[in-house]
Amino acid sequence: MCLCRCAHTIDGLGNLSPRAAVCPAESSPHEPPVMAKYAEILFRHRIRFTALALIPIALGVSVAILFVSYRATATLRIEDPSAFGASFEPVGWTTSQTPGQNLADSVNQVVKAPAFAQSLSSRLSSAGSVSGDAELRQTLASTGTNLKASASGSHLMTLTYTCPRSALCMSVVTNTIDIFNVQLARMQQEQAAAANAFWSGQLKDAEANLAMAQTALHDYAVANPAATIDASSSDPKVVELERNVQLWRAKVVETQNSLSQAQYLRTASARFLQMGTTVVDPPHMTGSRFVGDGSSLVPGALVLLAGLALIVTYIHLLAWADRTAGDPKVLERHLGVPVVATIPKLVSSRGV
Repeated sequence: MCLCRCAHTIDGLGNLSPRAAVCPAESSPHEPPVMAKYAEILFRHRIRFTALALIPIALGVSVAILFVSYRATATLRIEDPSAFGASFEPVGWTTSQTPGQNLADSVNQVVKAPAFAQSLSSRLSSAGSVSGDAELRQTLASTGTNLKASASGSHLMTLTYTCPRSALCMSVVTNTIDIFNVQLARMQQEQAAAANAFWSGQLKDAEANLAMAQTALHDYAVANPAATIDASSSDPKVVELERNVQLWRAKVVETQNSLSQAQYLRTASARFLQMGTTVVDPPHMTGSRFVGDGSSLVPGALVLLAGLALIVTYIHLLAWADRTAGDPKVLERHLGVPVVATIPKLVSSRGV
């Protein structure tokens, strides 16, 4: 049955007179509650919701603190190789890249070498930078991903390392720079030595082929004394033999020049890296001492938001399941009849 204040009025005791023929539709019992309903539930269960709100806050802060990571960084500058000669190019460098990019590639090559891990392990252990073997193994394993060298300018290279402890991060970056200065020069000397050995072998082969060509020309001259042995000879055999001699003589000269260049680069590259590489920004920590580089704030915020979302869902479920009316206007909206008066809750002297 629908009771509507727009349908009837009271003229006297027990007498109803019609005034309207239309009765509005009955409100749905599952109509979403208004904001006052949420406020009433929050106030009614304020202690419970205060305790529930503290849980995601505590979890978010715990995640941000437990998973905090620190970052140490340093910046190195490399001079332009043209300062050591217009055609000078260090061993292993690429002309299409800037000096900063070449230096970053060189550092990454050093870090990936087994000798770097051995040297870093020895330095960290002797300095007491690690708490034990487990942390040492974890640090050495993380250098492949957490230790990064990237070009930050045409002649600048930035070295960064992230880890759970700030002191360990500083120690890794500081030792990496020292190890780099030693091992990169050694690596370049080894590359230059390999090039030197290659061109030495090429020179021996060229000299042997030149000797064979000269011997063949000499034997033909002995066998044919009437033949003219020079470049203007009309004898096709002489022309062929003379051409081979000139070819291998030029090859010997070319190989000697390449060998001399390799021997020069063997010492010049190491000297260039030692003299041309300087630390312009010493190793230091970035970020805050409490939250580190700030990377742990994201998962902490996600935990906090997830917890608050669950609390909001819980409030909505309580409001949806609550069928009590704390405001006369709620009854008027649902029943369609005016509320004449409200009876307060009566409490006797005994509290009943």
